[in-house]
Amino acid sequence: MADQSATGRRSVSGRNSKRRTRQARKRRRLLVPIITVIIVVIFGTVLGLHLSSTATQSNSNTKMGSTKAVGLRAPAGILTTISGRQLNVASLRGKPTLLWFVSTWCSSCQAGTQTMAQNISRLQADGVRVVEVELYQDLGQSGPSITSFGKQLAGAHYGDPDWIFATSSFVLTRTYDPASYLDIYYLINAKGKIVYVNGSPSATMPDILREASTL
Repeated sequence: MADQSATGRRSVSGRNSKRRTRQARKRRRLLVPIITVIIVVIFGTVLGLHLSSTATQSNSNTKMGSTKAVGLRAPAGILTTISGRQLNVASLRGKPTLLWFVSTWCSSCQAGTQTMAQNISRLQADGVRVVEVELYQDLGQSGPSITSFGKQLAGAHYGDPDWIFATSSFVLTRTYDPASYLDIYYLINAKGKIVYVNGSPSATMPDILREASTL
């Protein structure tokens, strides 16, 4: 009788064990798709945030170099003056600035610098500083250094504290000249907002003077 009772308990225990094993397997089968869904959702969220960030940055960059940049805060970026001092565009705030990017081998840039020399006094009268910046590595072409370029073309105004000659960092060039224009400028107000964008001061100086007079 005792043997039969023990055998019955073992049989029940065996059935319970098998049932628990089946239940455990079932739970595992259910967990696999749930975990998969969670992973897909997390991956999708991270990818979406990345694409959104990239799109925002791309949209911002495409505005630079066009009239769509007007009204934007001038992006920060590093330039190096001919004296070797590094400046951030953000540090130019507090005074209206014509931030002008040139390639020293380009004829319109050379003509523009001569035109600027003839009109720098008028810009100074309106409180506007000129920062003329050689694009990074002269956009891959061979031209004179920004120092010899300035000395030759700015004449007596070379060294004027309100006319700064400098070279651009790679990032600054990519930010302000994504289309690799040879001769492009941004008129920035004292608060650091872009108010006018154009190129070739030799042809557009009247526009520069008009816009500068409103700052």
